[in-house]
Amino acid sequence: MYNTIEVIFLEIKNATVKYFKKNGFNSLPSEGLHHVKVLPFFSVVQSVEGSYDIALGSGKTEKTGEGGFFIAPSGVQQTITHHDNKNSGRMTCRWIFIDVEIDNAYSLDSLFQFPTVINDEKKNELSALFDRLFETDNVWENYSDLYKLLKYLTLLSVPLRKQPHRGVQNAITYISKHYKEQITVQLLSEVSNMSEPGFYTAFKKHVGTSPLAYLNSYRLSVAADKLTESTDTLSEISYSVGINDPLYFSKLFKKTYGSSPREYRLTYKQQK
Repeated sequence: MYNTIEVIFLEIKNATVKYFKKNGFNSLPSEGLHHVKVLPFFSVVQSVEGSYDIALGSGKTEKTGEGGFFIAPSGVQQTITHHDNKNSGRMTCRWIFIDVEIDNAYSLDSLFQFPTVINDEKKNELSALFDRLFETDNVWENYSDLYKLLKYLTLLSVPLRKQPHRGVQNAITYISKHYKEQITVQLLSEVSNMSEPGFYTAFKKHVGTSPLAYLNSYRLSVAADKLTESTDTLSEISYSVGINDPLYFSKLFKKTYGSSPREYRLTYKQQK
């Protein structure tokens, strides 16, 4: 998915930002914190102080360095490691999640191959665009600056000829809409109109992980957002993302994020 690209001339007639969210944190010491997640939105993340190691799907691990960025397509597994600034002993980052529809039909990351990491001189202009977005919450200015950001990012990208594997994409879309429900590999293969063995092989090849591992990562990513944005109990959050055993949810969350859900929520509040 990330190694072979075919280039075409792409003429975009319209682009609509359907949703965006911006946020960030100043962390307590988190050197070596490692987690895996899947987000439903196109993500642009800057390590303002400290740095990230980032791998997308089954791709190689790359380093952002101080002040660098990583870009992650929607629905792709992110394997992330935090590195604190050696002088301050902390990490500061900021990020933007964006849902963009191109020509009333396509997602941004289904049409373009973006660099995973931007850590050369281009990061300075990208950082300036981030500065504009984060200095105000005026919705008109935010949307204007978002389109400038997207224009700059597409200039750094390569248009794609090949669209994502249709069956795999159907499964990913189904998970994003039905993650609260009971989902099996058999069900996903039926949604994808493929045999179960063929679907499993194709999914792992294109996404870099198994269907159920992807499902769990997606559920935990939604749960992580709920932990920071809501006052729901841990049990309520567990059930709301389709994990019907709160103890198993806590165990799986800690294995993935390096801290329990309760610790994760507390750390976020302290950082904020």
